[in-house]
Amino acid sequence: MNRRETVLAAINKQETQVIPYQLDLTDLARARLQEHFGDPDFEKGIGNHLAQERNEILHQISPSSKRDMFGVLWETEQEGDFGVVTDYILKEADFGDYRFPEPDEDVIRAKCEALRAVKDEQFTMYIIGFSLFERAWSLRGMENVLMDFITDPAFVNELFERINEYNLKVIDIVAEYPIDCIFFGDDWGQQKGLIMGPEHWRRLIKPHLRRLYERVQDHGMYIAQHSCGDIQELFPDLIEMGADIYNTFQPEVYDIGRIKDEYGQHLTFYGGISTQRLLPMSDPDTVRRETRRLMGVLGRRGGYIVAPTHAIPNDVPTENILALLQVMQEQ
Repeated sequence: MNRRETVLAAINKQETQVIPYQLDLTDLARARLQEHFGDPDFEKGIGNHLAQERNEILHQISPSSKRDMFGVLWETEQEGDFGVVTDYILKEADFGDYRFPEPDEDVIRAKCEALRAVKDEQFTMYIIGFSLFERAWSLRGMENVLMDFITDPAFVNELFERINEYNLKVIDIVAEYPIDCIFFGDDWGQQKGLIMGPEHWRRLIKPHLRRLYERVQDHGMYIAQHSCGDIQELFPDLIEMGADIYNTFQPEVYDIGRIKDEYGQHLTFYGGISTQRLLPMSDPDTVRRETRRLMGVLGRRGGYIVAPTHAIPNDVPTENILALLQVMQEQ
């Protein structure tokens, strides 16, 4: 069974000899491991089961700022791969002269070709990050868009609709290639509960998310959904709409055994190894011990891809990253 077949077995809730794994890294953590291994292409040899390409296109504007394909300017002086929005384009609940982008087909197709090249060995994912709510607040501002949920839901619906017009075109292009999965990134959770609450999520986000899921299903691809934080209130909704994989499954916010028992027959969990506490704050022995424990709980009856809860940031010691990788590889 190769790596792709191992992931497919996990999604189908079959126990396998090896639990599929993925070492997700931020750019700074990746650079440290490149130096450690003395190899800029070390990731090709560590056994990752997933091959991923991201839809984001970021243009360097200055040494400390980038502009994305929606025209949003990100300040990147602090550590991190995206940064902080410096100025919101939609200052009022009105579109004015703003024009939403068209997908850059040449760039998307080049990324899909990269995934096609490894499709026989790894499970391939095309990632559409900032897919709905995150894209809305990056254009309008978090506080503003949350107020709009209450004061101007018609504007919010139109905003999501226009964002979706872009997303659906991307999905249709990607679907021309033999890619396994569309991975949607859209943070809805806080450490306790949802940012906008379940009623507003169901009223304003869910209908547009359903449209994305239906398009992916129409093309015969799997659906992965990322959200940081505690979104367990939404697991029944995601299952009902047809999500196959949930990322990131933070152990700080979930009773992992209960959630596995309650939802594990429907969702494959991807993540679970904490980048909030375990990896930055523990010693390598603790990382190894806790990783094995989590794999034992979440890997029961299949349905698990072991990975950090988020791309590993630069505050995680190199020896802890290596300890995690050791446990992943020694199965």
